[in-house]
Amino acid sequence: MSANIVLANMQAGITYQVTGFNTTSEDYATKLYKMGFVEGTPVELSSVKIADPIVVQIRGSRIALRKKEARQVLVRECNNA
Repeated sequence: MSANIVLANMQAGITYQVTGFNTTSEDYATKLYKMGFVEGTPVELSSVKIADPIVVQIRGSRIALRKKEARQVLVRECNNA
C-alpha cells in the first residue's frame, strides 16, 4: 500500500484516493468535505496548464485549489490491479 501524500504533490496521469485532511481547521475540512473530498473518493490532477491554483478532477467536476489549500488534503495512489 502506498504512503499518503498531499494533494498538491500529485502527479498527472495517476489516480489517487482521498484519505483525510492535514488541517487543524475543522471549518476548512468541512468545506472541503462538502466540495466532494470524501475519504475513499478517487481524484486526479486535471490537464490544465497552470501552476497555482491546481485543478483536480473529482466526482465528475473540476475544482481549483490554491496549493496552500491543496496541502490540506491527504491522498494515496490507487491500486488498480
